[in-house]
Amino acid sequence: MKKYLLFIFVLIIISCTKKESTKKANIEKSTIDKTENRIVETVSEKNTDIENVQNIEQPKQSKIINPKFDSKLLFGIWTYDPEGPHADFQLTKKSFYVVDYDGNGDMPYLINKDTIKVYYKDFISVGIIKNATKDTLKIDWDENGITNYVKWKE
Repeated sequence: MKKYLLFIFVLIIISCTKKESTKKANIEKSTIDKTENRIVETVSEKNTDIENVQNIEQPKQSKIINPKFDSKLLFGIWTYDPEGPHADFQLTKKSFYVVDYDGNGDMPYLINKDTIKVYYKDFISVGIIKNATKDTLKIDWDENGITNYVKWKE
């Protein structure tokens, strides 16, 4: 009988320990799930229609000041992937028009010497124009490396 009671006592202890470790594991898992599934909202061109995102103040019109490159070389429809389904942007005297943008794609810009600032709805992108010819445009956007654009063939 003593052995039987001892065996039951050991089973109870094991059972309680197992429940405690299972409970601890469930608590840890629920904590991990909450942090992993957390939605992190960042300000970007993709969320300009969200009401609680403050849009930046944009200039009323685009401006070119003492350009390093002839505007005839800069203006045009540009793409970094000539095999892609659409161009990336059109640069005109009026605006930097973002192709495939939700909403109004016309963004005002400022070109000063070799620097271009594009005023998106909720951020400013700064590029250094490295080269411009009638068929190519090279811009280092936000110091992320040079993007090579070619004229869009319609």
